Amino acid sequence: MESHTDEATFVVSRRIKPGHEREYEDWLRRITAVARGFPGFKGATTLVPNEGDPYVRYNIWRFENKATLNAWKKSPSRLNLVEEVENYASQYYAEATGMETWFALPNVGAIVAPPKWKMALVTISGAYIVNLIDNLIFGGYFDPFPLWASSFLYIVVLVTLLTYLVMPYMSRLLRSWLYP
Repeated sequence: MESHTDEATFVVSRRIKPGHEREYEDWLRRITAVARGFPGFKGATTLVPNEGDPYVRYNIWRFENKATLNAWKKSPSRLNLVEEVENYASQYYAEATGMETWFALPNVGAIVAPPKWKMALVTISGAYIVNLIDNLIFGGYFDPFPLWASSFLYIVVLVTLLTYLVMPYMSRLLRSWLYP
């Protein structure tokens, strides 16, 4: 059984060509319906930035793992739709698998990312919890090591637990507050 840590995220940034907003929205509904039919599909989100270019959209596709993501990316149905969208928008791709996916988004339509202060507050809370547990469990275990080594070991524990355990849990737990 695979865990949420195996998730693969594919991010596409698109700039809609002015005058093609309606065609793009129709296209987005169709490609999302295609993605939902693929094994391993975990969710799709479209971000509409508050500031800057009103034609920019970020499409975030989440799958159980890299294999299911790659199967969807290489599928003829997706490739045909990607070819079609070139009539409506310019596109840029990125894949993500770690800290950038801490704030996994719910499976909804166009939303705005949570305010940075909320993301910072959740991250600080998660780091505090990890630090507290680390001090309770390991106490002075790292004290005999030189400062540079103990700091490195602590950072390894902190980042690993935040990435794979704490932040995915906290982002799900606080989803309604992060994304009202």
